[in-house]
Amino acid sequence: MLHFDSRSGQTEMNGKSSTQHGSSASCRTSDGTNGGTNDGGSKRSSSSPKQLVALGQPLPPRTPHAVSVSLPTWSDNVGYEEGHERVVAAMRSGYPRFVFNPLVKKLFDHCRDRFAMLDEDCLACRTFIRERALAEQIAQVAQITQITQRHRPAPPAIKIRIAELLLTPQSHIHRSPDTVPAGLDAAFDRSITHPVLHIVLFPAHLFPIAKQFWQHTGEGISSRFAEHCLRTLEIPIIAPGSPLSLSPAGTERGKSKRYSTGPYSSQVLERFLSALHTDAAAHELNTFVEERFGRNLNVRIADGVKVTLRKRIAGVMGDMDPTRRMSMSLAGVASDSDAADACSPTRSDGPGFFDEHQTVGQCEQQLQSAKAIPERGVPGVSEDDVFLFPCGMSTIYNIHRVILRLRPGIKSVQFGFPYIDTLKIQERFGPGCHFLGRGDSADLDALERLLDSEPISAIICEFPSNPLLRSPDLRRLYSLAHKHNTLVIVDETIGNFVNVCVLPFADIIVSSLTKVFSGDSNVMGGSAVLNPASPFCASIKAAMGEVYMDTLWCEDAIFLERNSRTFVQRCQIINRNAERLCDYLRDHPKVEAVYYPKYVDSDIYTSHARQPASPGYGGLFSLILRSDDAAIRFYDAVQIYKGPSLGTNFTLACPYTILAHYTELDWAASYGVPKRLIRISVGAEDTDALLALFESAMEAA
Repeated sequence: MLHFDSRSGQTEMNGKSSTQHGSSASCRTSDGTNGGTNDGGSKRSSSSPKQLVALGQPLPPRTPHAVSVSLPTWSDNVGYEEGHERVVAAMRSGYPRFVFNPLVKKLFDHCRDRFAMLDEDCLACRTFIRERALAEQIAQVAQITQITQRHRPAPPAIKIRIAELLLTPQSHIHRSPDTVPAGLDAAFDRSITHPVLHIVLFPAHLFPIAKQFWQHTGEGISSRFAEHCLRTLEIPIIAPGSPLSLSPAGTERGKSKRYSTGPYSSQVLERFLSALHTDAAAHELNTFVEERFGRNLNVRIADGVKVTLRKRIAGVMGDMDPTRRMSMSLAGVASDSDAADACSPTRSDGPGFFDEHQTVGQCEQQLQSAKAIPERGVPGVSEDDVFLFPCGMSTIYNIHRVILRLRPGIKSVQFGFPYIDTLKIQERFGPGCHFLGRGDSADLDALERLLDSEPISAIICEFPSNPLLRSPDLRRLYSLAHKHNTLVIVDETIGNFVNVCVLPFADIIVSSLTKVFSGDSNVMGGSAVLNPASPFCASIKAAMGEVYMDTLWCEDAIFLERNSRTFVQRCQIINRNAERLCDYLRDHPKVEAVYYPKYVDSDIYTSHARQPASPGYGGLFSLILRSDDAAIRFYDAVQIYKGPSLGTNFTLACPYTILAHYTELDWAASYGVPKRLIRISVGAEDTDALLALFESAMEAA
């Protein structure tokens, strides 16, 4: 597991500092899964490369809330898309919007058993509004499907039910007062320990439609929230196949007495209680260690933590040097000398920006002082302009809802080839969109003609784009949009707001905090930042007041705060690593193209860089080798983590087009996204060690 030391700026792997000229082993993890089979248990040929993490295991390894999953060979990715039993049976994790985390699935199973009737299935949401939107989407899509299939007679009405479950643990009633956590006032009890779970129940055959809503909108529940629900309901959290599992194979069967067999046997009940107590004790111990000796803040100050996150983001979004802003965290400083001292990259003692080695008590004191100090020295952007969401796609979906409220019934424009679900949201939830998928000057001309011919609600683009790393001409785009009373929404996740400054040319900036802002790949989050100088700012804020709900789970906020303390330092290391790696690959004779902002639309990208003289190009690039077979050989051979997601502290690769556009490969290729494209997110490992790994893989390609 990679560890980043914010004081030394040094990356550690396997518990040892990485060294120059390291071998490929220096980038391996200590998870003990260097081998594994390539074919779901079949014996690997001696010539096949070993993989760091076995198929289907979480990335990072042994992480219950992991955001990625190991798909270590090209055939594994194809098998995942085609639903091969070999791959499906091996999956123990997945990207949370595409594959239910085991904790989430366990909660859904409980809700189904408790509330569903025969032939019903369910999904759960945090809020009634999300639940209602899910129910309406299921009904709408199902009815459209039935109509298009021309049912005769008329299709029957679709029955969708909604249930609410107040999560109130019986243990709180029976515990003595001295065992109830201290400091829980009534408001805290209701919002944290006793949330309401909203459950949508629908005919089981409509589950794929419900799953599409979960995937595209990001409006599902997080694995940490599911874990909290399971603990509140006193349902043991047991790893599948463990000795404490209550699977049928693990039950003790008697011979005669009714309650000596099956789930009512004394042996099974003893196992259940033992699992419950063991799980609770382990959770309490882990929480105590993390809060007392580790880096986590106490959940009791979750609201303050969210304020800190918003200040941290707003601070980087302004016009000050990002390192200085991260240090000051918008809390203000007494003098210029204090400001100069605060911006030292080895210090992070401004209120709201915590050193990962501080105790929780020190962090709590800083949080309180951050609330008391008036905000100074930050022109324009403040935490009031920042909104947090449970993931990046939830951010985009809810901003789309804001757009529909401000410009009802009017289509949007997707400018440039985007991440798949950004386009799906615009196409499926509302009046639709115009797709200008190349995002070049010709598309800008087409956009100008379109704006002259019909009203457009908003223009949505990425800077740079995923996976082609193209940078749209934001100056011209913004000028055209405002000339026609149109909003501009920019997703800067790939460039990230340490490297690029695009807020002056956008009305709203959206970002996935799951990626490099967190880096640890163990929590999801998203943010939207409003441009206070936008002529639409007042109306956008009014619409946000009607639409926005804070559904970021408190424990997820805790981990986002913890992980993002080294955000700026990690970005600087990742920038250097990616540039070195791309320079090497671009000159390699087996490489057809490297898509990277240094080589693609570089003039536009640099004009928006925070440091134009020495821009940071980010950690993402796409690699295209000269043949499909070469791409497969390279992917199978490279000894790094391989799976979905990006912006991780560890280097991560995936055959992007296979995973994102498997059912539309020809369409993707028509926009310059071939099936052999490999997307690589560079991490914070030792640079020379990474180069050695890629050199070895290129030899095999």
